[in-house]
Amino acid sequence: MGLLIGAISYWRIPYNEVNLLEIQIWLLVGSATLIGSLLSNLYFKQKPSLVGILITLGVLLAIIIRIIYDVTFWDRTSHNLAPFEVILGGLQSFPMAFTGAYLAKIIQGIKK
Repeated sequence: MGLLIGAISYWRIPYNEVNLLEIQIWLLVGSATLIGSLLSNLYFKQKPSLVGILITLGVLLAIIIRIIYDVTFWDRTSHNLAPFEVILGGLQSFPMAFTGAYLAKIIQGIKK
């Protein structure tokens, strides 16, 4: 799920832009990780921390794959700040993934 979220948000835009269909990428990644972790935890009923970590790792993996693809096939100098891209991707997806996962746990508790 996290890989899909990262792929939709990062692979569809050019490297030097931050908008996808007039939506800021930060808003797209944040809301998608929140919804993805919420639905994943409601469906699979796993520990919220595990769901949050897996969603975040999926997003980070998508960013790393995009960096490797761009450096390999396009321009070797286009991602000279790649570690910061990965860190920022983690910082924007990690809190929202955990929020969604724990929100699902609260919803499951209310349903019982």
